[in-house]
Amino acid sequence: MTTSLRKQHGVVYTPQPIVDLILDNVLPTNAAELANSVICDPACGDGAFLTVAARRALTLLNRSDALTALRRMTGYDIDSNAVSKCKYNLDKVLHERYPSESVDWNVVVRDVLHHTASVNDYGRFSHVVGNPPYVRIQHLEQTGRDKIAQRWQLLRGASDLYIVFYEFALKLLSEGGLLGFITPSSWIRSASGSLLRKHLVTSHKVKKIIDFGDRQMFSDVTTYTAIAIVQKGGTTAHIPVDARNASGSDGNGSVVLDRDNPSKAWWIVRSQSDRERMKRLLGRSVLLKDIADIHVGIQTLADRVFIMPYEKSVDMGLERWIMRDIVKASLMKDGQDPVRRVVIFPYDDGKLIPEERIADEAPNAYAWLVSNKASLLGRDKGAFNPARWHGFGRQVSIVSGFGDKILTSGMNRYPNFQKCPDPNATFYGGYCVKPKPHVDMGRLLQSLNSSDMDFFIKTTSRPYQGGWMSYAKSFIENFPVDTEAGKVCPKLF
Repeated sequence: MTTSLRKQHGVVYTPQPIVDLILDNVLPTNAAELANSVICDPACGDGAFLTVAARRALTLLNRSDALTALRRMTGYDIDSNAVSKCKYNLDKVLHERYPSESVDWNVVVRDVLHHTASVNDYGRFSHVVGNPPYVRIQHLEQTGRDKIAQRWQLLRGASDLYIVFYEFALKLLSEGGLLGFITPSSWIRSASGSLLRKHLVTSHKVKKIIDFGDRQMFSDVTTYTAIAIVQKGGTTAHIPVDARNASGSDGNGSVVLDRDNPSKAWWIVRSQSDRERMKRLLGRSVLLKDIADIHVGIQTLADRVFIMPYEKSVDMGLERWIMRDIVKASLMKDGQDPVRRVVIFPYDDGKLIPEERIADEAPNAYAWLVSNKASLLGRDKGAFNPARWHGFGRQVSIVSGFGDKILTSGMNRYPNFQKCPDPNATFYGGYCVKPKPHVDMGRLLQSLNSSDMDFFIKTTSRPYQGGWMSYAKSFIENFPVDTEAGKVCPKLF
């Protein structure tokens, strides 16, 4: 598999243990039931799932039933080379058992998300298995994005193509049929997965989730994955969970659902004690987003050009009026960033300063920017607006980055919320929490750095290797703040 193929189509080939684990949870072991199975992999690649399923059929069934089952097996893939290899691999499995037999394999080249013929397959299969492509929707061409958005219902926001494959796979299944997919686990927790979560529990039965947490299941790509076993039809009251983290917190548990809001962002793995603690947290009436504004730091997309140590800016003779102090949230500890940094800040009252004014009033800073103009224009893969070449890459926190604020990195091993020592400084490399006027910042800091926050994030957020967790806005904004006795928000209680 080439790097370009993986990037373009989200191809990640599936290790044998994952294939076996999914098929063990999906396919029947009874010969009579297996003989009546109709199996599909809608993104079959070179046939990792289909070849193992074929081998099981050939082992358990008599010659006639096995050949009938193999002829019903179906695979689709967008890549013609993968389809050819899949057929070759299936032939090898068949000839290991019956050297003289042949099967006209129902494995075809098809972009199933767009091909109208796919509708003819709806309700046809008893089992759908696979490892669908992992591609962010925004990385597709606009035409493709528009077609997908028009046809599929479970997409939300900056979603991933694998969510559409869940929707497609459930349409392929007959009533009572079983789905087994391995995908990124982000749908379990993220806002973009909320529609999928709601659909799964209100219209189907989620029989099991195997959550690998921070354990890496693919040797050639870093991704955090989970297996979902889903039966078409019915509803879900609770979900058994098999947690298999690399960090030692393996164990069994279940997800107990909020029937009033099954898409809630904290639809996650919990043991009984975790569920009881979460219930106490959720009993709090105020979330962080209710009492504070949360912003990401400035995003220049060219930090090497805009941001530098203060001493370097002095040595370069950069004009102070166009500079602002800046702290790096990911390096904050005990309220301090160990390096005093400044940023060339070509904005006035939130608006980009005209290039001519910078050239006239800050010639040294302008000369530095001009010397880096080629790289600045190269942002966004060369599609950066040339009229704004001297500005930041993203128009975020141009104004909101200043003022009293609490900073945190986007990724931490434990809560690390620090008050920014200088309200006149902006920030990058993380997020800021700006309490509303009635909020006691000191008390809020205590709540944010509490064991409750640590538990909440480790229970609801996205894990990374080495015990790191995401502290992105989408996770921390839902933290139930400790408002007991009006400690944090005295004017509200």
